[in-house]
Amino acid sequence: MARRVNHEGTLSPYTTPSGEIRYRIAYWIVRPDGEYVRRFRRGFETERFARETLADLQVDIRRGTHIEETRETLNAYSAKYFDGLRVRPTTLAGYRKHYRVHVESSSLGRTPLSDISKDQLNRLYRQLERDGRKDRGHIGEPLGPATIRHIHVLLSQILQHALEDGLIRLNPAKRASPPTKIDAAPPEMMTWSAEDARLFLEWSESTGDYLWLAWLTLLGTGMRRGEILGVRWKDVDLDNNVITIARAMSYVKEAGKKPVIDFRQTKSGRVRNVDIDARLAHALRTKRDLLRAVAPDLARGEQLIFCNRFGRPHNPTQFSRQWRERVNKAADAHPDLDRLHLHELRHTHATLLLRAGVHPKIVSERLGHADIQTTLNTYSHAVRTLQRGAADLVGELLAPVRADALTTS
Repeated sequence: MARRVNHEGTLSPYTTPSGEIRYRIAYWIVRPDGEYVRRFRRGFETERFARETLADLQVDIRRGTHIEETRETLNAYSAKYFDGLRVRPTTLAGYRKHYRVHVESSSLGRTPLSDISKDQLNRLYRQLERDGRKDRGHIGEPLGPATIRHIHVLLSQILQHALEDGLIRLNPAKRASPPTKIDAAPPEMMTWSAEDARLFLEWSESTGDYLWLAWLTLLGTGMRRGEILGVRWKDVDLDNNVITIARAMSYVKEAGKKPVIDFRQTKSGRVRNVDIDARLAHALRTKRDLLRAVAPDLARGEQLIFCNRFGRPHNPTQFSRQWRERVNKAADAHPDLDRLHLHELRHTHATLLLRAGVHPKIVSERLGHADIQTTLNTYSHAVRTLQRGAADLVGELLAPVRADALTTS
């Protein structure tokens, strides 16, 4: 007589090669042909988690909702996930880089999707917090909370996609503990006063900096980096002092591949016109006239205004590096000058306008924000200054009329 098979699940401990105690569960599923097949899952760090998982599996099996989880690794599945994404090339390149640098070579990347736990994710995050940086000159230093949170969001998206594909029962990233939003909040925004901005521009021009006009344009228009690197001479109307911002540079560099430079619509997806002041217009006209005299091809309508010394598009990363070099040298010469990031020139432009009393709607239009609320939220520090002025003004309007003023009238 054949031995009766016990279809109940089992749980048992085992010791890993490194001497750690882990737990394994075994359970039975019924194939479409009615045959019972035994399945195993291992790697549980606690008996409690293993027992809870086994209980959940058995409930799903009885209900007929059990998913036969995949043994495909996270690396293998992620490669297909990235290939199917429909996002901006720069966004996709960023995703791939984060994954390649911080996940692909880790034990997590080699783990089957169905075996990934919140504890394994948390171990990765804690390791990155300790010594996760891999960029030149900073290898082994702690990785920033914002970057770790970006990695967590990416992993959560991948695992959620696997869940929707029916490959796993749950998304373990939903239970993980990455750095909080507060931990990952960007540092406080830094901006220059008008005096500081003038000081830097005077220093830059006096040193013969060939990018002086680029810094003046960024401060005078609030353009983004990709936008200024995409502006052509045909986009500038020097008769009416207007720059049309219709596109932005897209620079995609992936490991082992040749960089791809493209020009796409702006971040908001809209074309906008930005008025410029007489000084900036004069500086642009002077540059164009000089190019027409010495290098006419560089002054044609389709030619980029801000290209490198060889007339080719700037590498955005190198453009930012050149900014850092300039601002560091300027700060060495003028120790009270804050060392702003390139993007903070955009913030400086907006803050100067708001504090000068320019309506936030106008500032929003110049910056190309999707709506005025974005401007108000981003520059609340400057808006508070406006409210102070508004409070003083209404106080003056409601103040009692002095007796001498009544006599005079």
